[in-house]
Amino acid sequence: MPLYEFEGKKPQRTSSSFVHPDAILIGDVRIGEKCFIGAGAVLRGDYGRIVIGDGSNVQENCVIHSQPDTTATIKENIDIGHGAIIHGPCTINSNVTIGMGATICDGCKVGEGSFIGAGSLLTPNTEIPPGKLAVGNPARVIKDTTEKQRAFTSAAVKIYQGLCERYQNTLKRIEE
Repeated sequence: MPLYEFEGKKPQRTSSSFVHPDAILIGDVRIGEKCFIGAGAVLRGDYGRIVIGDGSNVQENCVIHSQPDTTATIKENIDIGHGAIIHGPCTINSNVTIGMGATICDGCKVGEGSFIGAGSLLTPNTEIPPGKLAVGNPARVIKDTTEKQRAFTSAAVKIYQGLCERYQNTLKRIEE
């Protein structure tokens, strides 16, 4: 996988996490335990820091970046869907799903247990309270998360945590 040091800052990850060989990590990126980083994901810690908490997943083709001297904080057990864009400074609290293709802009805060719908746009400085479903462009809170949505987040997180070891043990590039 391409890991790049930038101005003396190197990406850090734990051995229990899986970073796909086609993901790109640049600079001040910190990845916790049992995290899954999918193919095509780009984590650019060149201006600011990126922190991915234990058990979180960043699926294929996601982009995470942060403004100078700020941090994009993704806490524990977060499910970030394919193609999402997260731009810090921002904080995504624990047990959250960020739907496929969603965009989280500077200054956003997403409360614990919330669910951001696929394709939604959180405009700068949007705050989503804990346990809420937010959808749309711009995203608006429409209701409390349901038990089904909370179960989806929990199941997705567990699936991707399980994929870490499976990928480490069995993923092989095929040369044709």
